[in-house]
Amino acid sequence: MDPELIIYTAVALFAYALVSKRLTTTPISAPMVFVGLGVAGYAFGVLDTVQVDGSGVGEVLELTLALLLFTDAAKVHVRSWEADMDLPTRLLTIGMPLMIVLGTIGAALVFPAIGLVAAALIATILAPTDAALGKAVVTNPNVPDRIREALGIESGLNDGIALPIILFLIALGESEEGRSLWGLFVDGIGLGVLVGLGLGAGAALALRYAVRRSWIAPVWMRISVVAVAFSTFLVADAMGGSGFIAAYVGGNVFGRLVDPLDHSAGAFGEDLGTILTMISFLIFGAFILGPNQAVFTTSTVIYAILSLTVIRMIPVAISMIGREFRPPTVLYLGWFGPRGLASIIFAGLLVEEAGLAGSEVIVSAVIVTVTLSVVLHGATAPWGANRYAAWVAAQETIADGAAKRSTAADL
Repeated sequence: MDPELIIYTAVALFAYALVSKRLTTTPISAPMVFVGLGVAGYAFGVLDTVQVDGSGVGEVLELTLALLLFTDAAKVHVRSWEADMDLPTRLLTIGMPLMIVLGTIGAALVFPAIGLVAAALIATILAPTDAALGKAVVTNPNVPDRIREALGIESGLNDGIALPIILFLIALGESEEGRSLWGLFVDGIGLGVLVGLGLGAGAALALRYAVRRSWIAPVWMRISVVAVAFSTFLVADAMGGSGFIAAYVGGNVFGRLVDPLDHSAGAFGEDLGTILTMISFLIFGAFILGPNQAVFTTSTVIYAILSLTVIRMIPVAISMIGREFRPPTVLYLGWFGPRGLASIIFAGLLVEEAGLAGSEVIVSAVIVTVTLSVVLHGATAPWGANRYAAWVAAQETIADGAAKRSTAADL
């Protein structure tokens, strides 16, 4: 990676660290800051000597997503779903498919020239959510645990669910141009699954063996998670399979087998993932958003607004039918589905892996949607979490008062 980019990134990380706690209570989120610093680096020519090709920028983005896929998948087995597993299950199995269907219809209407496969790719790439864009939404302790947990689990798993659909759609689009649908689908997904299963299980069993014999120090146990995540991605990629599928499957297997040993095994991976995520947002601002501001057209802005509102909110509302949630809770779950790093990298995967008709429109729609999400979700997260928490507290007070009056009447 170019020295100029490394220096600029290091200074940005240090500068943000100095005010990080202060900013948590403001509408300015960490992704907003780093995207802004990236755009500033581009606009003021600070990074104009950086050559993106061969600079390692793409590799940083890919390794970041691989680490997040692995650690999020592994972490799900550490978290408890027993308290209210119905919520994340509804969001992932009912809400997400409906988002893809509704998003495909919306993209076909807004971009009528791109075709159905490209429209489905836009919808699927923008279906995954990114909790990093609205951290307060899932960390505010006054918001009910089951709501925060549902959004966190959804964010951790939906990118891995979307990925095979994206690969299938790419393969389908390429088959329309004379390439083998079966070959790409099997090579990309099948090989990725096999590598993920093998390396995830093998590494977990080796780690369990070392722990039982007290061979491994706690710090190295945490470091080992990162090593396994990167290795799984890189081995699958080198073999011609999908490294992202391998990372996701490997994380699931690894989490199931390691979880009984140490619930903090993934702590270092999560911290490193946070650092790499912020670096990725800086890269997004400097090398994707900054040079491509022309993508903000009437059509892309309209679709971005639809994607962040009705395309998500209606499926979420439908998925909650039967739970008898009040409108503020459904609105909270529906609005706070920010789009971020996974969508950016999936769009890059599309450009790298396929020369499909409509690719330029797909990437443009993703850039605009992610940019609006960074700003809108970042700005509303602290305020929205506080307002919702206050509403929940008020409802609990009313319920307590009603219960006391009922008891007094019984007496």
